[in-house]
Amino acid sequence: MFRKLPLNLVYLKYFCDAYRLGSVSKSAKENFVSQSAISQGITKLEDLLYIKLITHEPNRFKPTPEGVLLFEKSKKIFEAIEEVEQSVINGEKGYQGQVQFACMHSFALAFLSKPIALLREKYPGLYVKFRSAGPDQIKKLLQTGEIDFGIVLNNDDFSAYDSEIIYKGEYQLYRSKNSKSEQYILSEQRKETNLLKQHYSNMFQKELPVLMEVASWEVIASLVEEGLGIGFFPDYIAKKKDLERIDLGLPSIPYEVLALFPKGANKHKNSKVFLEIFANINKKETTAI
Repeated sequence: MFRKLPLNLVYLKYFCDAYRLGSVSKSAKENFVSQSAISQGITKLEDLLYIKLITHEPNRFKPTPEGVLLFEKSKKIFEAIEEVEQSVINGEKGYQGQVQFACMHSFALAFLSKPIALLREKYPGLYVKFRSAGPDQIKKLLQTGEIDFGIVLNNDDFSAYDSEIIYKGEYQLYRSKNSKSEQYILSEQRKETNLLKQHYSNMFQKELPVLMEVASWEVIASLVEEGLGIGFFPDYIAKKKDLERIDLGLPSIPYEVLALFPKGANKHKNSKVFLEIFANINKKETTAI
């Protein structure tokens, strides 16, 4: 027999949504109830647990240390509930529900069309909810629980998250097939750009001739396609472009693409099946090459 629990899951959800979204009003919209219902639910939850969860300051949602702890611990409760729901649904109808993730714009253009198409074909009950975002925004979306996972280039500190490598490649030099330009178009100062300059200087005993610096790899690739110079960017950017690779004999500069997950969280089954499809497609393409 299960003992009677003092915890009301509805009140707990009201609180966790308010914490995640940063306000009682947003939690009310999320749960289709009034702000008063959210406030009363949080108060009743405090009474049940004999602790203060928020400071109850006017027009401000500020959790107490106990509130922060409850939110962190409650993540696993709602993940477990969702897993139970999905297990029942999936057992009868196959995969259902949403896959919610975010990734870099350039990566989306190069990789997402085939996995999403195959996912829709194999699991029509799954709905893909995708956002284009940079690493900092992806971190925030993971923290607020708005996405299940993010896809990022491994060039930042992601130690606060769980991660798995889903793709590996190299930064390469590319030029339009009709271009004779010997000047280079690079991204702004980054680790890989500085390495390229260092390798070039060591091999040729002169500085790399830089035509311009551009923040976007996609823009660099477009400028290279127009014959304006030699571009330097990750090889996946060139997947759908008519460019030729330039080999100067320089040391390789590898990169990794990571799937990021909240620290210690159980990976959603829907996320797993999407990433498995992604891995299988890219394994086949790499083997074919």
